[in-house]
Amino acid sequence: MGNLLDSKPQIWRLAADLGLPSSPTPSRRIRDMAVKRIRQIAKQFECANLNALLKAAAADVDTVFEEIHSDDDLDRIQCQYVQKGEKAFANLQDELRGETDFAITIRRVKRDLWDRQFVSVIDCRGSKKYRSYFTKWHELAHLLTLTPQMRLVFRRTHSDAANQDPEEKMMDVIAAAVGFLPDFLDSSMADISFDGIGRIREVSCPDASLQAATIGIVKALPVPCILVEAKLALRKHESLIGHQLGLGIAEAVPVPVLRAVNVTVNDAAKDLGIRLHKNWRVPAKSVIARIFLEGGSAKANEDLSNWTASGGSRLEACPVIVEARKSWESAQALIVPQIQHVDR
Repeated sequence: MGNLLDSKPQIWRLAADLGLPSSPTPSRRIRDMAVKRIRQIAKQFECANLNALLKAAAADVDTVFEEIHSDDDLDRIQCQYVQKGEKAFANLQDELRGETDFAITIRRVKRDLWDRQFVSVIDCRGSKKYRSYFTKWHELAHLLTLTPQMRLVFRRTHSDAANQDPEEKMMDVIAAAVGFLPDFLDSSMADISFDGIGRIREVSCPDASLQAATIGIVKALPVPCILVEAKLALRKHESLIGHQLGLGIAEAVPVPVLRAVNVTVNDAAKDLGIRLHKNWRVPAKSVIARIFLEGGSAKANEDLSNWTASGGSRLEACPVIVEARKSWESAQALIVPQIQHVDR
């Protein structure tokens, strides 16, 4: 997190509107503010797990979740609130029509004293259900950072346009931090593994999808860890060539190779100076490459120095344990450094 968001004026303005001290890393200030408040909520409500924390946080920011699991649910919720005078719900079907429209939070204008001020409608239809846990925290992130300068009539999230918005990306950062708060994760397992992460998920956040939980738990672990998703992919400039081929203005045909298309390096690893960049080619002798071809799962002792960039630069030597498993058209891998210090 940090550099890219910290260069955006929207993030600087949000930090200022929240009354946060000036900092070269306003995104971290905003995230830390939200985490501090969530920890206060957890203490106040004596939350036993992350699911309980989610409910407590919703109550604290004065919103109620309405889940849509079918088109009938959508019609029912829309009619229910429109009949109560909430005109903003009249367009609910349009707001949640797209495959990437996951949620909307609406401020109520016609409510009784006992009603909550906001309604967060979460679309759980089809494949969207696998993101519902994270989506709820995303909506709460908006309310945790709500300021008088950002009076919220409704907030549409995760649409294609929204994903280009630095503020929406900031909400994802907050959601990842509080939705998998380390305080509620049993990270005492001796060996970091996919099975161990699965057990943490079952105990701490069973409503989270496996993918979201794996990413969130890796980020929250107090020990250095890297999560990699590897697929056949092209380098950026090769993708451009592929586009030119389609236009008939290029001759060479680029060949995709196995690359780390998604990389999550947790803070504990970053603090040791460990890095691994997105889209780097997976070493041919890595267990990740073997599992991608053969399927199944396996562990191996390797070294980060085997990873090289397209320009030839190589990572610093660092012994690691790599656990890889095949997942559809990709291979997932946990890379766990086995040293306590890496020179920057």
